[in-house]
Amino acid sequence: MAKWFEFLKKSYPFNDDLKQNTKLIFIISLILFLLFYLFQPFDIKALNTQEKYFLIGGLIVVIFLGLSVNLLLIPAFLADAHIFRKWTVLKEIFWNLWIIFTIASAYFIYFQFIGYFSFSFYILIKVLIISAIPVSILIPYNRTRLLNMHLQSALELNRYLEEKANPLPKVIHLKSDYEKDDLSVDVNNLLYIRSANNYIEVFWQDRKGTHSRLVRCTLNRAEEASRDYPFIFRCHRAFLVNINQIRRLEGNPQGYVLYVGEEEHAISVSRKYILPFKEIFYQV
Repeated sequence: MAKWFEFLKKSYPFNDDLKQNTKLIFIISLILFLLFYLFQPFDIKALNTQEKYFLIGGLIVVIFLGLSVNLLLIPAFLADAHIFRKWTVLKEIFWNLWIIFTIASAYFIYFQFIGYFSFSFYILIKVLIISAIPVSILIPYNRTRLLNMHLQSALELNRYLEEKANPLPKVIHLKSDYEKDDLSVDVNNLLYIRSANNYIEVFWQDRKGTHSRLVRCTLNRAEEASRDYPFIFRCHRAFLVNINQIRRLEGNPQGYVLYVGEEEHAISVSRKYILPFKEIFYQV
């Protein structure tokens, strides 16, 4: 019994998607119209064609209005009250019972209004069964909608994790003053770039290990070539570093020392770049 009460207290997602509910109301109304027309409950067969369509039309209007009130007006009116945010299984059960009760009551009011028949237990059972049809559609619909939504969301998150773990190649092109010495490197593999007088020395790593190469180019031009990749950061007048390749860092009186790549190359962060480095570090 205790487990049952715990289950009733569990959170449950309230269906407050007004756009989807509007479509659902039209679909349910159409389904009930077909059911009424094909199976003709409440002795509709005894009526002539005009009376039959009048009665069925009235029943559809009742169901349409009842669902609109419960699935559109009430959620929209109480949206600011936030009562649906702490929804539970027990509340969902009572909510569905409320929908059945309001629709059944509306049916009886409609029947009394048109003077169609007098009340009986047999009619009560029929009304309750028909009133429960919308709820029997709403529950599996809501479950399927949420399941599909969460599955799609999970697929997107997994795709993001996969791309993060195995980033697509993004090539950075470093143009040399000597045309034959141009260098293109996958920016994900880039470790750092060091200024070396009129040259820059580019360090990167792949499955074969760590590599380096001199390119006749300035560090400013290399910084400009990497402007589309915010994780390539100017941390010193003589260094550009790939923040995603940092393994650890230490502090010293001049600033930070970054240890980059599997071999943990030491790269300095001068005091001038400490604040922008910290800002970009938490963003990438």
